[in-house]
Amino acid sequence: MRLTSVNRLVPGDCLARPVYDGEGRVLVGVGVPLTATMIRRLKELGVYALYLEDARTADVVLGDPLAPELRRRAVEVVREVMHRLTEGDEVTKRFVLQKQAASIRGVVNDLVEVVRENPEILQQVADIYTADGFLYHHSVHVAILSIGLGIEAGLTNGQLRDLGIGALLHDVGKLRIAPEILNKPTELTRDEYDLVKRHTTYGYEILQRLDAISIPSAQVALQHHERIDGSGYPLGLKGNEQHLLGRISAIADVYDAMTSHRVYRPGLLPHEAYEHIMAGCGTWYDSELVKIFVRQVAIYPVGQTVRLSTGEVGVVTEIPRGFPQRPRVRVLYDPEGCELAQPFERDLIRELSVVVADVFS
Repeated sequence: MRLTSVNRLVPGDCLARPVYDGEGRVLVGVGVPLTATMIRRLKELGVYALYLEDARTADVVLGDPLAPELRRRAVEVVREVMHRLTEGDEVTKRFVLQKQAASIRGVVNDLVEVVRENPEILQQVADIYTADGFLYHHSVHVAILSIGLGIEAGLTNGQLRDLGIGALLHDVGKLRIAPEILNKPTELTRDEYDLVKRHTTYGYEILQRLDAISIPSAQVALQHHERIDGSGYPLGLKGNEQHLLGRISAIADVYDAMTSHRVYRPGLLPHEAYEHIMAGCGTWYDSELVKIFVRQVAIYPVGQTVRLSTGEVGVVTEIPRGFPQRPRVRVLYDPEGCELAQPFERDLIRELSVVVADVFS
């Protein structure tokens, strides 16, 4: 298995991981040979990269600790809440969302259990989905990342539940922003950007009115764009003025947003988003939480093609827990670019003089 840009696909390539549609359903399954028409359609749907089968890395398997049924259910809960918020008067919306509260809590409880049992899920959280599914899948990813960071930070079960619910619904305020602004393919005007920033306040207003949603959960919607130096929005909070759950979700949100592909720009590679977060350590983001983040999240995902400082090119095959910047790499090409008849492994935990020098998208 290897990760490759959709622009490098050729007819006959077979998927090693599925592509999901906006509602969390499998659009193209594992092992399906791609046709020219399918490749063109995937590009039109905003898919930028895919995991493909590759005989040289056939034994490299990226497991999915998040069962497809739970993934679909989580996306469906977010989609249903977002959909209901666009219908009826305020009384009707409140009644419907109260009914959805049990489903939300059930999904979050299941996500907490899965992340506790499978901490490596933070190295595998990304999946491939069409551009129209960004809001729903992004919400699920932020919930998983936030819960993982929260567990490592020592949060109680109650705090994890509040964090998970808030993260799952952190962008609910975007339902009050016109889609043509949210999905604008060009740079926003100052007025448009100011409007988009209001989604944090809108989300808090929506959630804090619901008896089934705690105030800490609503604070996640309000504060996930705050920065500890006071440069964030909407309140310009500094340091511990920002709720702990807000500080956690801020890191999870920016990482997934930066690595996700949007209609107006391709996503950053994980190591590029990692560098952004490291650059903001102690200024934008809580330094202790950043330390946890860098130990948990894969900088070079399994299946990623990399160039080593030796000049060799290979595919990441394993990520050691706690040391995601020192992966195991299967070398496929020598420094001159010649394919090796006998690929071999380099374990960067053991070979301290070797580092990842470049990453191929």
